[in-house]
Amino acid sequence: MFSKVLLCMGAGVDARIIAQALDFCSRAKAELVLLSIFEEPTKSVASYFSSQQKDLKSIILEHHKGILAEAMAEHKLDPADIVQEVRWGRDFIETIKIVQQGGFDLVIAPSQEASGPPDSTAMHLMRKCPCPVWIHRGHLWKGAVRLLAAVSTADLSEETRKLNLKILDHSLKLNEILGGKLHIMSCWSAYMESVLSSPRFSQKEKDDYLAYEQAQAEEELASLVGALNIPETVKSKAIYGNPAQLISQYAVDQMIDVVVMGSVARTGIPGLLVGNTAEKIVNNLEESILAIKPDGFVSPVKGT
Repeated sequence: MFSKVLLCMGAGVDARIIAQALDFCSRAKAELVLLSIFEEPTKSVASYFSSQQKDLKSIILEHHKGILAEAMAEHKLDPADIVQEVRWGRDFIETIKIVQQGGFDLVIAPSQEASGPPDSTAMHLMRKCPCPVWIHRGHLWKGAVRLLAAVSTADLSEETRKLNLKILDHSLKLNEILGGKLHIMSCWSAYMESVLSSPRFSQKEKDDYLAYEQAQAEEELASLVGALNIPETVKSKAIYGNPAQLISQYAVDQMIDVVVMGSVARTGIPGLLVGNTAEKIVNNLEESILAIKPDGFVSPVKGT
């Protein structure tokens, strides 16, 4: 599940994150590749330096190599432990291409935004990268790691159930690697609930319908948990309300480090999260996010 990991650093260097990724891969017995991506110089810039008998790309790479070596020495990291890949182009496009070409099963992408929505590169990867994407904020773990698997019980389709099981499966594996504490939650609400407030429905009818929806959500969540034989020590809850608000609030209240959730495409529109709700959940989260794609997802970015 996590056997070949790509750490996407763009043009930056952060030895602390490299050290954390190395530690994670050591625990997971996975191969780590550090991907550095530099913006392609314009023709006019390249021509100018060429006229000065200077190879601009080589100068940039030498400068970066020196910064990387210095940062790794400061954190007592061995350069021999790092396999580095260098690409020229746009961050998210080159990342997705190397994922497709190299068969990676996890991308770790540090977000440049400490709070609020992840940066644009992280969002592009979350929407369009075919493998799971870990949007990293702060620490990969802080002492006793807390993980939250957010599943959807509102849609009982087979496709959604398969994605839910995949989310839980990845959460269990991540929890095992990090020696953490796993929480599972789903949010439920009533279809067109405002209509229930009309005189056409009595209070009892409204209460009965809400009880029905709650029972449906709890039954589906229990079915998902049972399908993977998840230990009783794992907290699982079906909570009434808006997931865009509840998931982020639960993450804060329970001091969650990583939220594991689904990221899928709208039918016929590649590379977009499902609906505004998923976008709002991501935008409201301050924690790291592990975004899982459904089986058969096809990226709109071509690998060659």
